[in-house]
Amino acid sequence: MSQIASFYLLKDGQRQELSGGDCSGAVYMAIWDWCESELDLDVRFPAPQTEDTLDCALLEGELASKLLAVLREQDLPELAAEIAPDWDLPAETVQSGLETLRSHLELVRGNTALLYEMT
Repeated sequence: MSQIASFYLLKDGQRQELSGGDCSGAVYMAIWDWCESELDLDVRFPAPQTEDTLDCALLEGELASKLLAVLREQDLPELAAEIAPDWDLPAETVQSGLETLRSHLELVRGNTALLYEMT
């Protein structure tokens, strides 16, 4: 299982690939779990039924805005230090994932969405 994290900006039926921030899928799984447990936000999206896609999240509209607002309010190093131990990950790696996610969410406007896939 490779756990490659991929982000795409979706607009008008087009997919523009964005950087995964050099983080593994495990980092983003930890972040999605934090969103679900601490923020009561369900960001996971049913992954296409292929063997390649292991995890998927779709952030659009109000959900993307809400998560971006929360991430802007957070001290990312502190948040990363909170999330990392539960997944046995380095806090610096989780912080990098949080920063990548925040920068990608800043691109979501109007009818644009952010899609995450782990393969």
